[in-house]
Amino acid sequence: MTCIQVGDIMELMKKTIGQYLKEQAAVIGSHTAMEMFGWSCDFAQLDEVSGLLAGRLDKMGVTRGTHVGIWSLNSPNWVFTFLALVKIGAVPVLINTCYRDEELKGILNYSDVEYVFCGMGCKDIVYDDVIARIRQDTPKVKRFLHLDEREAGTWMSVESFGNRERSAETRSHILELESRVKPEDAACMIFTSGTTSLPKGILLSHEQLINNSRAMVEAMHWGASDKMCITVPLFHCFGITAGVIACITGGMDMCLIPYFRTAHVWDAIEKYECTILNGVPSMFLALIRKPQYAQRKAPKLKSGIIAGSPCTPEDFLEICRRFPHMHLQPSYGQTETSPCIAIADWDDPNEVKAVSAGHVIGHVEIRIMDLDSGALVADGQDGEIQVRGYNVMMGYYNLPEANAKVFTEDGWLRTGDVGHFDERKELHITGRIKEMIIRAGENISPREIELAIRRYEGIADVKVVGVPAQVLQEEIAACVIARPGARINQERMLSYLKNRLADYKVPAYVFWFDAFPMNASGKIDLKELRREAAARAAKQREACEAH
Repeated sequence: MTCIQVGDIMELMKKTIGQYLKEQAAVIGSHTAMEMFGWSCDFAQLDEVSGLLAGRLDKMGVTRGTHVGIWSLNSPNWVFTFLALVKIGAVPVLINTCYRDEELKGILNYSDVEYVFCGMGCKDIVYDDVIARIRQDTPKVKRFLHLDEREAGTWMSVESFGNRERSAETRSHILELESRVKPEDAACMIFTSGTTSLPKGILLSHEQLINNSRAMVEAMHWGASDKMCITVPLFHCFGITAGVIACITGGMDMCLIPYFRTAHVWDAIEKYECTILNGVPSMFLALIRKPQYAQRKAPKLKSGIIAGSPCTPEDFLEICRRFPHMHLQPSYGQTETSPCIAIADWDDPNEVKAVSAGHVIGHVEIRIMDLDSGALVADGQDGEIQVRGYNVMMGYYNLPEANAKVFTEDGWLRTGDVGHFDERKELHITGRIKEMIIRAGENISPREIELAIRRYEGIADVKVVGVPAQVLQEEIAACVIARPGARINQERMLSYLKNRLADYKVPAYVFWFDAFPMNASGKIDLKELRREAAARAAKQREACEAH
């Protein structure tokens, strides 16, 4: 029987995020909590400013259970807003910064958002313009509000609030509101791509986020002397749990970067003398493979988690050689599990870490089930990874059918991933059941892109698959069949998609087919289609490099 629970060393805590922050402020109040662009605040200020903002939100009509969107790049005001919302029991809805009109509209309507805080825009997206175009189609949203992040140094402070907002009466009222929030209450909604076009809103509680962050802090030997360079987007579970919440529970300094850009990350690591860097494999590969940064060093980096997408043993060992002083720990998880399920052992040699996801964290169970029979399999045999424990989500928001499908009758979460335990009870991830494409750590639904392409005139059929990429690990390839007699301009089709999909969902390759390969059952042979698409992509890259 392959069912294992590892070392419940850490005692689970039943606390809210607001309670934990307040306790840290009382103990290490003068310790730096957050930095960006030369600005900083300590733990006492982090607690006080988020509390004052909570009071302002209460006056605005935001109450316990209100869904409030945060749509912005990483910033101190993003963190202040998130903490203010959770302090009064509202539910932050964390929105991907790359969403375009239709994506944002769909998310806001589905998640019952009443207020949206908008900050710094991503790439070429002008948030005000997007909001103007969708405003009439999002009737549930009462107000769109700015985070006032247009210039560096405009972050919130105690002085941002008036005397009345800082009065003893108001502060007392906020403390009373905070006391009503329960550890089991929803702390945020985070979206993940599904196998359909509709992203699913995952609800995670205060105690899930706190305890999962503590498990990572403990496994990584993080403490108050550490500085974490946060480059992962905070709308991702990896960013919020292993970043913001981990820094609060571990008493660490979070050094924020608006978004990942290789030069900015190197600059921040050196400027702030960061000791921790978490990221998806593509982030680390970008840091080490761009020749202009070959001479840059990071001697202070001591540890980091690499997660979010598979990393080949060769790539992992290359990253480790580039950062020889760093304990780089692979971790396996999903947004549905807060996210961490397993993490590599600190003392394991890099050669072991390169091929394993490590041991299951405390208070969490995994079982490996045969893909055909549904029975437990023996160690060494592949099967579907199923999870049970405190870290498993509260559920998908307002999606009863999806919830019924993702949980087994006896209450285990179906991850959709394939793997096995070895003789040391370490977990190995070997594949995935679902068709998900993972590009630079982003889970991408092929179905969503296929639906968008099908709407373009002249398309008879389309299948979207992932193909290998050197840095991003997977790129998107659209395999398309045109209708007889149709004359389709590829550039116009891609421009059409760019106006309807986030940049990271737009195919890097478009391959035209007369017919798709079929299997004996008369279905598209996805394995053969991926092989053909990968071969065409490699040939196209070689041709580009030759020129």
